[in-house]
Amino acid sequence: MIEKIISGGKPGAAAAAVEVAIKLGLAYGGWCREGEPIPDKYQLERLPHAPNRLVTEKAVEDSHGSLYFTTGETASLRLETTQKAAERLNKPLLILDLSIESGFSASRRIAVWLTENRIRVLHVDGEDEGCIVSSVAESVSKILEATFFLSMMETGITAPLPSVVEHERLHQLENPPETMEAAVIFLERSLSLKDRATIANLTADELVSLHFTLGSYINSHFDLFTTNTSLLTDCQRRSGQWGLAPKDVAAVVIRALWDRLRATCRIRVIK
Repeated sequence: MIEKIISGGKPGAAAAAVEVAIKLGLAYGGWCREGEPIPDKYQLERLPHAPNRLVTEKAVEDSHGSLYFTTGETASLRLETTQKAAERLNKPLLILDLSIESGFSASRRIAVWLTENRIRVLHVDGEDEGCIVSSVAESVSKILEATFFLSMMETGITAPLPSVVEHERLHQLENPPETMEAAVIFLERSLSLKDRATIANLTADELVSLHFTLGSYINSHFDLFTTNTSLLTDCQRRSGQWGLAPKDVAAVVIRALWDRLRATCRIRVIK
């Protein structure tokens, strides 16, 4: 399953890939030439005086495989560089022609390729000349989002990803939630789509694996051990456990969050 996107951030497929990574909560990175109009939020390393060839080669080398989007019969220098680098480094390369393949069939093909090649760090690039860049970006975004969830189904989920909860991603609280419902809503809004989908597809027995990440955040930021008796009392009432201790509230909140996410984010295979 994809864990990180590598991209040069150019308009079209490359930029769309980074935007998808940001939306899904995936790690992302890469390189670009100094002076290129690449948004700072893409967090790419700028290489002074570097030729385009070097930027592409570094991306291929730093990934487990490359996905390249074309829009018809093209033979650009960038595609040629990607092909040569992938061959030299013995890295898998999938070239997908958007004029032929799109939608679910494209996502399905990519997901199978990712699984077969065990790709977790994916380099994405594509043509940005001679085509409508905005249209390509939109198509690539939809394909990659669907691919991510299809690959989750292919590999299965038996435990949350190591980065399922990055504490710095969650908002700092001025006023901790005072009810279980408020706590669940806060966490749901703060977690990335990837994290929500991961949690939703855990089994009940696997929820204990969240106690060291999400549970630690709840214990540290919800003031359960100091002044927030309202949340403790509400969790006791809703769970029917009137002897519930502050240290056990996290488990109750996580279970309630899991129940909620299973109704909205659970991946179902439609036959």
